[in-house]
Amino acid sequence: MIMIPLLALLFAAQIQSNNLVTPIGGAPQIVIPAAGSIQGANGTFFRSDISLINYSTHDQLVQLRWLPQGTSGAGLAVREITIPALSGIVSEDFVTNVMQQTGLGTILISGVTSTRAPDSTARLYATSRIWSNQPNLSSGTVSQSFPSIPTSSINSSTQLSLIGLRRDDRYRLNVGIINLDPANEQTFQIVAGSSSQPPQVTSVTVPPFSLVQTSLVGVPLSNLQIAIQNTSTPVRTSSWIAYGSSIDNVTGDGWSEIGFTAPPDQPVP
Repeated sequence: MIMIPLLALLFAAQIQSNNLVTPIGGAPQIVIPAAGSIQGANGTFFRSDISLINYSTHDQLVQLRWLPQGTSGAGLAVREITIPALSGIVSEDFVTNVMQQTGLGTILISGVTSTRAPDSTARLYATSRIWSNQPNLSSGTVSQSFPSIPTSSINSSTQLSLIGLRRDDRYRLNVGIINLDPANEQTFQIVAGSSSQPPQVTSVTVPPFSLVQTSLVGVPLSNLQIAIQNTSTPVRTSSWIAYGSSIDNVTGDGWSEIGFTAPPDQPVP
């Protein structure tokens, strides 16, 4: 883990009349949807290169919570670090070196006070990419980025949509669902369809404080549309998010999309 001070020119532009302007995404609590230190397919091994920035003008106590794949993280110990004012940390293998975890999961990042209460003055921002060395090559990397999301902006209603992903002979397809509820499991249906094939429905149960990523295998789909429907009772609209990821079967390179709320008059695939 490397400490990185912010350049004077960088943070001076954020301060006007002694007031700190919150940058896009700067928030008291943020979530990185997918991070890992995990063996992938076809000779890849994926790690998370993460930069975590404190944009506040005071030192910030930060709690890092690991939400593991497939099992509740409610009982896991929380990692705590202090990031000096207007600086940050960076690690090319954040899950191993900072979180002290392995496998795939979600990272929930919270600014707290000295009494461990939520700190409304925290201004946290993170960048994240999952990367691997190129399969069977001694140099070069492949990667995909996952944006950090302020938890205050999460309002997923009962359905999220994904577009722009692919599943065919070149690319495999994964969909991940994160349950941010610390006490209750949630259930979902993933509906994948296109103009040329009938919908494919996959049911998923996600434990509290966890991530479930599932591989959507099947026939090649063009004009792919995916809907993730929360079928829980009751639906907790502020406590779940979803993402999709298409990965090149040869190189391991890929891209990801965060689930979004489509206009209400749009049909399910």
